[in-house]
Amino acid sequence: MVEVKIRTQKREGNRVILEVEEEYSRFEEAAEKALVEVGKEIKLPGFRPGKAPREMIERAVNREAVEHRAEQNLISEIYPEIIDVARLEPVDYPNVEILQQEKEKAFIFKLSVDVYPLVKLGRYKGLRVEKKSTEVTGEEIVKILGNLQERFAVTNAEGKKELLPLDDEFAKKVSRFGTLAELKEEVREALQKEKMAEAEADVKNKLIAAASAEAQVEIPPAMVEREIGVMLDELRTSLAQSGLTLEDYLRGAKKEEKSLRDEMRKSAEIRVKGKVVLKAVAEAEQMKITPEEVQAELKSLAESSEQKPEELEKNLGEGGRKYIEDYLLRKKALDFLAEKASIREVKT
Repeated sequence: MVEVKIRTQKREGNRVILEVEEEYSRFEEAAEKALVEVGKEIKLPGFRPGKAPREMIERAVNREAVEHRAEQNLISEIYPEIIDVARLEPVDYPNVEILQQEKEKAFIFKLSVDVYPLVKLGRYKGLRVEKKSTEVTGEEIVKILGNLQERFAVTNAEGKKELLPLDDEFAKKVSRFGTLAELKEEVREALQKEKMAEAEADVKNKLIAAASAEAQVEIPPAMVEREIGVMLDELRTSLAQSGLTLEDYLRGAKKEEKSLRDEMRKSAEIRVKGKVVLKAVAEAEQMKITPEEVQAELKSLAESSEQKPEELEKNLGEGGRKYIEDYLLRKKALDFLAEKASIREVKT
């Protein structure tokens, strides 16, 4: 098969505009297939669908409608070729304009599509960010123990709530530990772990924000809309854990999905820009994701969802695998930012 011919190609911001030419013979083939498709859809007296003679089908159908279907089918068929030859990464559906469709002449059309944005990185090494303190204070431990006292309080004969004294017997009653000292240590370690996770997440968010502030990039609207879709899916998952649906949430909040999407737009823009900048950092530092790294992530995901890795990989398909590769690449870039950053812990 002859490779599709791109007559012209230009980029305006995040939009690429191409003029594409295809041989008339290939359009003729598409038109023939379209006629067969239409013939199976129409009903002619005395014939089962698709069994009427060609001449009768041609007289019964609208030729322009057949040609329009042929145009759509052919463009859909060769679109992957166009993307490959032009080396594009589309982020939205293309707009198409037919420029020439005449008998025995080349089939020519114009295609315009939003593509992955160009990024001009600023400074991303040596970023200065502050990290929240992960120190656990005695007051915080006492507060947790106080909450436990409230939970296990007993009601006396007068109907008044009495708190159990903080001693070894209390520790035995409310935990698997035999002494209050052991319970306090467990509370301290749990608080420490929680604070470290929060501080780590906060630092990473600050690093992404700092690198994004230094970068110049224009985000295509389609990418923002897609991110809003991701955020809605995340909300659905979170609500499902409480036995609720998105519709339940919207009813309770007295709002429609459109207004919720509008509320999410600013956050979605920030998230998309962060992802785009991290990918640009990965490219600038020539980072790669190995098949072994993808398999390790698939194994981890499979364990958390109680599936076999090969079953999960099959369900995800090529698109899902690409999503995992992109995620791992951004994660590697973020780890690089953290490694090269100046991080100062501050007391809060």
